[in-house]
Amino acid sequence: MRSQSPGHVNSGAKRQWDTTGVLLDESAAAGGLIDFAGVFGNKAPVEMEIGTGKGTFLLERATQRPELNFLGVEWAKVYCHYSADRFRRAGLQNVRMLRTDAMPFLTNCIADNSILRLHVYFPDPWPKKRHRCRRLIQPGFVKQARRILMPGGQLIVVTDHMDYFEQIRRVMRDAPGLASTPLPRMSDKSGEIVGTNFERKYIAQGRAFYGLAAMKYV
Repeated sequence: MRSQSPGHVNSGAKRQWDTTGVLLDESAAAGGLIDFAGVFGNKAPVEMEIGTGKGTFLLERATQRPELNFLGVEWAKVYCHYSADRFRRAGLQNVRMLRTDAMPFLTNCIADNSILRLHVYFPDPWPKKRHRCRRLIQPGFVKQARRILMPGGQLIVVTDHMDYFEQIRRVMRDAPGLASTPLPRMSDKSGEIVGTNFERKYIAQGRAFYGLAAMKYV
């Protein structure tokens, strides 16, 4: 997903990260459907975040909602391992991390009607016109999101890029089987919506960002 500040991770990472019990082997995305009951050891509903970055959102969300399970998907190895170590140190038993490419993973490894909420916060906007085909939120992605969501499940997206926001709004509006819903507040902290590092940075800068949510209906 979107790049952050690797130096801010590396400078505080003199020790070896310990991802035991949190980081899934990358072979989990190599074939077949993920067995969430086997991964988590229970049948609790699963929420997934694509592009976890440093794991700030999932850390707070998983702490708030111990009755749910959470899967973080991150392509950047440094952030994936950093987040996994962070969750382990927090003693969270309901979070797993996986380093993989999101779109093939959704398409090939997630069963129908198996995700309660799909979170996508501040994805890379690829602002140059020639790069817009690389944006994550495209009709094919939304089609897969609808497929994997449980009936009544939500796709929640936040971006700071107005052009990308307009594209996301069109794609989600035109997707069959999804209905627009009010943007839920995921963070307990005053003035925050989702509580990611990017959101906190943009709030401090007085910078605008935009969110959308859609619910799957049958």
